[in-house]
Amino acid sequence: MRDPRDATTALILCGGRATRMGGVDKPLQAFLGRPLVEHVIERVAPQTDGRVLISANRHRDAYERFGHPVLADTLPDFPGPLAGMLAGLEALARTEPEGWLLCVSGDSPWLPADLLTRLVEGLSPVTLPPSPLPSPAPRERELDSAMALGREGPGLPLRSQPLASLIHVRHRDTLAAALHAGERRVEAWLRTLPLALVAFDRPQDERAFANINDRSELEQLERLPPGDR
Repeated sequence: MRDPRDATTALILCGGRATRMGGVDKPLQAFLGRPLVEHVIERVAPQTDGRVLISANRHRDAYERFGHPVLADTLPDFPGPLAGMLAGLEALARTEPEGWLLCVSGDSPWLPADLLTRLVEGLSPVTLPPSPLPSPAPRERELDSAMALGREGPGLPLRSQPLASLIHVRHRDTLAAALHAGERRVEAWLRTLPLALVAFDRPQDERAFANINDRSELEQLERLPPGDR
C-alpha cells in the first residue's frame, strides 16, 4: 500500500444548503477579509502537495476561481456530505486507484496544518482479540480510514469530527451502496470501515475544528484577538 502522505487528495466539502445561515453559500462568506473556503484551502493544500478538489452544488464559477476542480453531487436533492464524498472518491478513482481522500469542511478556517500527518500516524495496525480458532500469531487489522476527535473551542470536550477524515478510495463502492440504502450520516458510515480515531488534543488544537453555523458565530470569531485565532 502506498504511503498516504504521497497519495492523498484533499476534498473540501462546500455542497450543503446552509439553512442556519439563511441559505447563503457559507464557505463563500467573508471571514477576516477572505472567503472561509480560502482559509481552508490555505490550510490543506500544502498537506497534499496542492492536490485539492472542491465539492460544491451552487456557485460553481465562484469556486472555480480558487483554481481547483469543482465537483457536483452525482445524486439529486442535496443528500448531504456523504454525496460529496462519493463524488470525490469517484473522481479520485479515475486518476489514483490506490489513493486516499482527506475530507474537510469548507467552513473550518483553523484546521490543523498537520491534519494529514496525524491522521496517517493513527493508521498503524491494531491487535484484535484472540481468534477462537488456533492461530500462530495475533491477528492484526489494517486500518485504512481515520477520523479526527477534536475541540470546537477552548474548554470544550473532544468530539467526533467526521468532516475531518481520511478515506481510502477502495471504499467508493461501499459508500455508494450505503447512500442508495438511505444512509446520510457521515460518522455512521465511517464507523463501518476499518477506522482509526485520532485525538487532536494539543494546546494548539483548541479551535482547530471551530466551524461557523450562523452569522453571529462568524462575527464572534472575527472579534477574537489575533493571538487567539
